[in-house]
Amino acid sequence: SDLISNGGLLDSPNPSTMSGAKEFQYVWKAPLEVGANVPGFKVTREPIQLVWSKQTNRRWLELDDGGGVSQTVPVVAGQTYVLKFVLEGNPQGEEDQSIQVVDPGVNREETVKNKETRPIETRFTATSSQAPIEIYATRGDLGPRIYTFVLEPV
Repeated sequence: SDLISNGGLLDSPNPSTMSGAKEFQYVWKAPLEVGANVPGFKVTREPIQLVWSKQTNRRWLELDDGGGVSQTVPVVAGQTYVLKFVLEGNPQGEEDQSIQVVDPGVNREETVKNKETRPIETRFTATSSQAPIEIYATRGDLGPRIYTFVLEPV
């Protein structure tokens, strides 16, 4: 059972209706400010954009040049969990795009090439009834992108 709220980002407002939104050939992008809420997620660092593909109806977060989000999830102390999501390099970004994934007891960097898509998994053992999770970009200029978040007990 998935514990992440709005893991597919589909409960978010449509980026085309948000303030500051810009339309490109295939996508709408809306900038998010620190403290803004995408349902379930809190913006911790900017620049970051919520993006919607007009072709596939998919949504993702684009962590441009250091953007990040967090979500604190209710968990059971002592239980081990796995966090899964997809990391994708923005084709227009730098060749190497990196993020930092911070879970309880975990602080890990992951890197993708600019057209690469890779599933990411991290495991942690909860130390209390709340598990704060943060993901933020450390390199990439116009990316990377993150989406399809799932958190479940192992």
